[in-house]
Amino acid sequence: MERRRKKLGEILIAQGMINEEQLLFALQEHKRTGVSLGIVLVKLGYITEDELQSVLGQQIHLDQRKRIGEVLLEQGLITEEQLQKGLDEQRRSGMRLGKCLVNLGYISELKLVDILSAQLDIQHVVLENFSFSRKLVRIVPKEMAEKYRVIPLFEQDGIITVAMADPTNLRTIDHLKFKTGKEIEPVIAAEKSILAAIERNYSAELEDMSTLLSEVTGNEELDLVAVEEGGEIATDEEGAQVIKLVNLMINKAIEEGASDIHIEPLERYVRLRYRIDGDLVEKNSIPLQLRAQIVSRMKIMAGMDIAEKRRPQDGRFQVRHEGREIDLRVSSYPVMTRKRGVNEKIVMRILDPDSKQLSLEDLGFLPRTKDLFNELIKRPDGIILVTGPTGSGKSSTLYTALRLIYDISLNIVTMEDPVEMHLDGISQGQIMPRAGFTFAEGMRSILRQDPDVIMIGEMRDTETCQMAIQAALTGHLVFSTLHTNDSPSAYTRLLDMGVEPFLITSTIIGVLAQRLVRRLCPRCRETYTPDPEVLARTGLRPGTQVFRGKGCKFCGNTGYKGRIGLYELLTPDEQISKLVLQRQPSDMIKQHALKRGDFDSLRRDGLRKVIEGLTAIEQVMGATQDD
Repeated sequence: MERRRKKLGEILIAQGMINEEQLLFALQEHKRTGVSLGIVLVKLGYITEDELQSVLGQQIHLDQRKRIGEVLLEQGLITEEQLQKGLDEQRRSGMRLGKCLVNLGYISELKLVDILSAQLDIQHVVLENFSFSRKLVRIVPKEMAEKYRVIPLFEQDGIITVAMADPTNLRTIDHLKFKTGKEIEPVIAAEKSILAAIERNYSAELEDMSTLLSEVTGNEELDLVAVEEGGEIATDEEGAQVIKLVNLMINKAIEEGASDIHIEPLERYVRLRYRIDGDLVEKNSIPLQLRAQIVSRMKIMAGMDIAEKRRPQDGRFQVRHEGREIDLRVSSYPVMTRKRGVNEKIVMRILDPDSKQLSLEDLGFLPRTKDLFNELIKRPDGIILVTGPTGSGKSSTLYTALRLIYDISLNIVTMEDPVEMHLDGISQGQIMPRAGFTFAEGMRSILRQDPDVIMIGEMRDTETCQMAIQAALTGHLVFSTLHTNDSPSAYTRLLDMGVEPFLITSTIIGVLAQRLVRRLCPRCRETYTPDPEVLARTGLRPGTQVFRGKGCKFCGNTGYKGRIGLYELLTPDEQISKLVLQRQPSDMIKQHALKRGDFDSLRRDGLRKVIEGLTAIEQVMGATQDD
């Protein structure tokens, strides 16, 4: 009872219905008279009975805990026959008795919540008239709120009060603690009320747009470098708002260091997400009624056909941000929604051609790998492959390598799709398949340009591979990428593409596989000892201390800031050449390299970074395979 009184007071104060002084006086009256705190507040004139019920529902009290069926019978809310039918339904469905009674129509969900509140001694909150803090609501992602049927109400003394449909679910409370980094105090609310509150406060279309637009100042106008406007003129207030909103979305994404902007049509609203440090972060939703205009605005900026909505399109444009020209690649993709038919999803990739030049140490190369890689890239001929999935940082590694070997006496030519970063002194070409400029066709032209070093964006077909090998055999150093899981798999991938084994062993001088993981925030990282089971699974000694991110303002309470690479660099020796000539599987090549002693797998490289406090053990486990 003491717990419920405390929470009742906190809720009313958080809603601005009473102040601390009034609560203190009401508590004294409650102790003196024995009358419930809610009724005391009403009698003192601090709140009305309607106001009390509009936020807190009916305040039912039980002298002792009883089964919910008994309580409902005592309150006269159901009959013996209805209780028996509810129990039969419970046995059949496996659901809780209260839920069964609601589904059978014997009791309202709101009345059930009142009873559960008293039975569990947890405060009941009515959400229909509750005033939510938008800033606090967004601390829990919408997907998580809908999945667990929860919504944050207010925060006091570092404790967040959360409305839950099932406040007895300790696992959900633990998940919320981990996500928010704060203690959680549950209160109970009807499931339908929680879902309705989530829809109101996470969509918040027009109000959120007003908030967004209020942030726009004259200095935040988007400076388009080149764009075909197509005669579009904002002739009304809504048109001007669309332009401002698009400008703001792009500016904010660049300022927050996002790599992609996702605009996704859902049934009841349009979701806006930024990919920051590899993770998608949900932002203010876009008003549903402005979806078509916003998509059209982006397609016009990117030089795409606004009339074509039923097939994918690609486009690009440039903006000038703080004196830098930023490239944006735009992709549209038609998606089907159940109620609204075909709508277009837009993804914009943000590319800064003049971004900060990173060293191998910045990328995450450890000393031994860095020294060996430096030796390889200074060789006069051969092929160096960088492998990994899309978005693993292969292009950044190749650009860094080209910068390191650049010399006025060298002719370095690249063939990319697309050019993501401009390098002074290096001839960079961009393939255009529609114009007949493919990787294979580009290789023929590059070899007539008298190159010393060639960088091919990706070996996609047998013809490109064969020409790259011929270039390496005739005295050129060739850099390229492949999509494989690890470095030994690059050999089997080339064999699958039809390249002869003796050509592979004659030209490949190194294969670098990589992944990107989140870097721990240097300001809030702390040491801890993982569970023995986790240490055993990773091969670390029992009792080993590693690091994790606590969360702070600098990292947005995520515990991470930026990303770092995991690398495995495989250099062939005589035994590896024999295995390739025998067309042996990649696992045998990897086992030999591990036994050799100078090869670190992705997992081992990651664990070294875990021990040094550069990343978290969970990041490495999720990004790598067991050795």
